[in-house]
Amino acid sequence: MKKDHSVLDFVRLSVAQKVEFGRNVIVKVKASPKFATPDVSIEELEAKNTLLETRSVAAMSGGKEATALMHQTEDEWVDLMRKMARYVDRIADGDSAVILSAGFDLAKQPAPVERPEFSAQHGERSGSVLLRHIAVAGARSYIWQYYKGEVPEATSEWTTAEITTKASAELEGLVPLSKYWFRSAVVTVAGTSEYCKPLMLIVM
Repeated sequence: MKKDHSVLDFVRLSVAQKVEFGRNVIVKVKASPKFATPDVSIEELEAKNTLLETRSVAAMSGGKEATALMHQTEDEWVDLMRKMARYVDRIADGDSAVILSAGFDLAKQPAPVERPEFSAQHGERSGSVLLRHIAVAGARSYIWQYYKGEVPEATSEWTTAEITTKASAELEGLVPLSKYWFRSAVVTVAGTSEYCKPLMLIVM
């Protein structure tokens, strides 16, 4: 599993928001003994944050020079804050609580990709369908059933197409351009499982 780390979303903040963000980080880093020797001195970051605020106020009255100075200071502020974020990540070593305690936000971890329990897809030949079930430890066999038309209400209406020892099966000879429903069950020493939720596929 990947370690938690800070997200550099502060670069997208407005100048006013950057100043507030900077104040918050400065207060929290100062207050924590964990951040005793930051790569960027608190004094330097505090001075840059104050200068950014001053120049943003000056830029409000207009003037290209004042605006250019504000943006220059903003770029310098971002550079210092990036360095502080890297320092916090290093000290935190994946501890989300430590990262949050410094005033930074957490980068979102990508959600794990889960394989579906059961899948149905078109086979290589017309009228064929490839069925797959997640492999089950200790499985003796897999039962593959289908039904042509709308979902059947009675269990007896399903047709068992194959019983295999592997967790996949290719059904052939189905009617192209017809609606089919498919499902599977697993046989273990404990007995036969319930059938999985049926999947519908228009056979090609």
